[in-house]
Amino acid sequence: MEPTILIIYVVVSMTLVIYSLVEFSLLVNFWFRKNKHKKREWKELPMVTIQLPMYNESFVVERLIDRITEMNYPKDKLEIQILDDSNDDTVGKAKRKVAYYQEKGFDIQYIQREDRVGFKAGALDYGLKTAKGEFVAIFDADFLPSTEFLNDILPYFVHEKVGVVQSRWTYINEDYSFLTRLQTVILNTHFSVEQQGRNRSGAYINFNGTAGIWRVSCIADAGGWHADTLTEDLDLSFRAQINGWKFVYAHEIESPSELPVTLPGYKVQQFRWSKGAAECARKNIPGLLKSRAPSFWAKMIGSFHLLNSSMYLIIIMFVLLSVPMTYVVQNLSKDSWIYALFPYFLSTNLLLFMVFAGGSLSSSKNVGMDILRFPFVFIGFIVINMGISLYMSMGIVEGYIGKKSDFIRTPKFNIIAKKKAEKTEKYNKIKIKPLLIFEFFFLGYGIFQIIYALKLGNIPMALFGLMFALGFGINAGSTVYHSTRN
Repeated sequence: MEPTILIIYVVVSMTLVIYSLVEFSLLVNFWFRKNKHKKREWKELPMVTIQLPMYNESFVVERLIDRITEMNYPKDKLEIQILDDSNDDTVGKAKRKVAYYQEKGFDIQYIQREDRVGFKAGALDYGLKTAKGEFVAIFDADFLPSTEFLNDILPYFVHEKVGVVQSRWTYINEDYSFLTRLQTVILNTHFSVEQQGRNRSGAYINFNGTAGIWRVSCIADAGGWHADTLTEDLDLSFRAQINGWKFVYAHEIESPSELPVTLPGYKVQQFRWSKGAAECARKNIPGLLKSRAPSFWAKMIGSFHLLNSSMYLIIIMFVLLSVPMTYVVQNLSKDSWIYALFPYFLSTNLLLFMVFAGGSLSSSKNVGMDILRFPFVFIGFIVINMGISLYMSMGIVEGYIGKKSDFIRTPKFNIIAKKKAEKTEKYNKIKIKPLLIFEFFFLGYGIFQIIYALKLGNIPMALFGLMFALGFGINAGSTVYHSTRN
């Protein structure tokens, strides 16, 4: 039994080592490669359609429409589509805003389908059938793009094969709470290290679902929006690039947005992204490997990109192996071969710390303060993601086996200042599901691991148990709390 446990542990650990090395390679590319994308000024500005897909966005719909109409772009070259699938008071608010701006001369249309088939992908495709633009910009309801957004991004379409230009997300409420702060660590790393590292090295990147512009002919050539995954943006991005389209990531162009302010909201978002990525991996990796991609590097990084969310499965494996490995290590001889591998396994912690530190601090507005608090935020990031790993893993497995689920929106509340978030009560009351029983089991498993490891004098494994016990405790406690709100 002991050799089997060691072999499983080595396989899981080596998977994490490989993942860490790939992420570190993106950090190196981010540091040392320059953006080579060219820009040009348009002799005649093209027609642009702005699509605003939404579903029950009562708190932010008016703010969004007001901001979009402030775009510094000729009215006769701009079309705005409100793609509203709502069934609450968002409908009335959106219609009133549309009527108001139509009177002011804007080409703005309120579009509502009879049903919500295809969710966001279905709404985007429905609007595209009547869109007038050569290019289409897409914004989720919580975004507040600058007035110069179109003028800043359109010059990147210098080459006719550039199909997408993606801007960088920033966050209007990143200092709202510890939860929003740790989200900025994750997202800043994605937009700095991953998007830039991939783009600068010739690997595929993805449109992030919002705050970017598509060339309409690129969407058509790639087969249009598909609703068979929860991440329609990632799916279309890979289909387009496999077909030879080029994507540009414009890090210098910022698009302010709102982060989820509650743990249930964060979990909903991460579940959709993680399961959707697994669905896209199942759907697109075969085509990627068979394609005439620019290089072996592009195929390798593209595959890891699609498989990224599977790291939650690795976390669960480490949690489950914690007690058996504590027992096995206690009974190993001093000259066991496993000890020679431990330094390599531990190096993953340093590599990932450097990746997240590099990504987070590169976008920092207060580097000195962020350097001081980054270690604590990084530990919090690990703890919280351990706590949601079982929930994420279930979604990832469902994605790989082809089990479908609805597109669940991420709640947005127009909350920026540090104040009690009463608004969250409207959308964040949740139902208790059987999964909660297993999450409490993992909490108990973590407590047992702490006691067991301390009894054996294994402090590192006791600390590991403490981290995942805290994570599952916070997650389970938040679930219970939000299920009882009125």
